[in-house]
Amino acid sequence: MGKHIKIFFGTLVICFVIFFLGNGFFDGGDYLETTILSVGTVTVFLLSYLIAQLHYLIDLVKKK
Repeated sequence: MGKHIKIFFGTLVICFVIFFLGNGFFDGGDYLETTILSVGTVTVFLLSYLIAQLHYLIDLVKKK
């Protein structure tokens, strides 16, 4: 189970780094940027969880 937690946090960190590096394209200062950052953060978190769950399911199927 620890392996899957490492995958979750690894993908989470990598996605956040890429997300905030890509954030440099916005000028900033308006309310729309806050909305995009909020939705993007939630999306990154949920996709990292999905990747970890898919990896767990793949390992589960391999064991059978």
